[in-house]
Amino acid sequence: MSVPTAELTAPASSTDVAARARKLTALFGGWRFYFWLGGVALAIGAISLLVPSTPSYDPWAWLVWGREITHLNLHLIGGPSWKPLPMIFTTIFAIFGKAQPDLWLVVARAGAVMAVVMVFRVAWRITRDLGGEASSEKSVWRYVPLLLAGLIAAGSLINSGGFISDNALGYSEGLATALMLIAVERYMDGAPRQALVISFFSALDRPELWVFWGPYALFVFWRDPGARRLVVGLAALIFVLWFLFPLWGAGSLLAGITRALHPRSNSAAFTSCPVCTVFKQEAWPEVLNRVKIPAILALIAAAVGLWRTRGSWWGTWRPSRDVSARAWLLGIGLFGFVWWFGIALETQLGFSGNGRYLVLGTAPVAIAGGIAWGWFAQMVPRVIRSLTARAPSLRGLGSSAFALPAGCAVAIALFLAIPPWISKNVISLPRTHRALLYQAHLREDLGTVISRLGGAAAIRRCGPIMVEGFQVPMVAYALGVRTLQVEAQPAGLVGPPWPNTILQDRDTSSAALLPSPQQIIAWEHDGARYTTFFHQRTFYVFSTCASKVGG
Repeated sequence: MSVPTAELTAPASSTDVAARARKLTALFGGWRFYFWLGGVALAIGAISLLVPSTPSYDPWAWLVWGREITHLNLHLIGGPSWKPLPMIFTTIFAIFGKAQPDLWLVVARAGAVMAVVMVFRVAWRITRDLGGEASSEKSVWRYVPLLLAGLIAAGSLINSGGFISDNALGYSEGLATALMLIAVERYMDGAPRQALVISFFSALDRPELWVFWGPYALFVFWRDPGARRLVVGLAALIFVLWFLFPLWGAGSLLAGITRALHPRSNSAAFTSCPVCTVFKQEAWPEVLNRVKIPAILALIAAAVGLWRTRGSWWGTWRPSRDVSARAWLLGIGLFGFVWWFGIALETQLGFSGNGRYLVLGTAPVAIAGGIAWGWFAQMVPRVIRSLTARAPSLRGLGSSAFALPAGCAVAIALFLAIPPWISKNVISLPRTHRALLYQAHLREDLGTVISRLGGAAAIRRCGPIMVEGFQVPMVAYALGVRTLQVEAQPAGLVGPPWPNTILQDRDTSSAALLPSPQQIIAWEHDGARYTTFFHQRTFYVFSTCASKVGG
């Protein structure tokens, strides 16, 4: 009896597909995904250096400190607050000399890329687990709600205030956010020890994370006796890295806290209601209303669903996939809003509030908002099936071929139709590019200025140097001195003594020139003789050492 050829070949084809799927899972699945993600992100970070690039205020200070640590001569006074996470990298990169700033920029930007991918991935994953029957459909349309959730979440993070510019300038919050989300997913995958270690590194960037890392470390200590040495070791490292280095570099265990209690002049800490200002004017606008309002509604729906089904999961460590997804949605979303409020409360207490600190809350809120839309797209087909089931003539509309595409179309159309189409917190890429380019010009022009003044050694010999405050760490790095050896402009008009070299510039292209022209004129009236003067694009240079350094 003959057998059709198709019947003989079909199983082999299916086997081949399954084998390829297993190979892909082995290559990219589990922890291997993060290595691939890190490698691609680093490549993107390196490519980004093809455009003019520079670190900003805090990163320049970290670079100075990293260089000082390699020389066992750390001096923290005169810079920002201490944080260990970026210092791990800048200290290692210091051995590469002049490449140190660019190496750190690659890592910081790679961290931002990883954060965006992880926001997408977590939103996709939780939406999939919430989908129930929608996620088990064989139609390709089942992926559209997941894709919608991931894109809305990732896009909301990218669009949040300062995310692109802050990470392009070398701040570390993007990297900390990526590490936090990787830790969350490792715990989801049943690897609590890995989650503990990865979240430890995230807690090296923001001390507020101790509030969450500490209880989790105690939980692991209790649940996993074999991990107790690991927990104790990481807790000891937290103390060493956060407190002993400030003791070495500034003479006080609490030097970092003391510095954080001296906020910048334009901080919300100086407003009549700091907590109101930060939450309403800085945190709340971080995410579009069409994302954060659905996020709140989704949190309520998740909480109600968990309460109604509490009899099926209460007291068990292995709840169903749907219950776990609701719990993760609720936990992640609440974390985001609590983080926002926590940063606002810190500012109320006098700490240095800064918009970039909010990103560790913005990412979870964006995830919750993305999940809300993906979940909605999965719910619409259920409603359609429920309605058509009562009308025999319309039952065809309840099929997957119609219900799933209809649900996705309704969700996408509703998301796009919600006014306003253009919101005030949608980023302007041209404006962001111009701002970053101006900062890069400051770095480039400083190198030219130093060369025209005879080199760093000649400038150091000339005597005290002053620059606009936000450029102090950059100038200190370029001259090879401590940040405390470069002066920032005075708060008001002052008399002698005056600096021997003044590098007058604007912090941004629209800011005022500092030190102010009035201050320089006042010093000249008092007897200063700035015999060397020239203009180098972003800098006006004044020096009293013409005979030593040339003009």
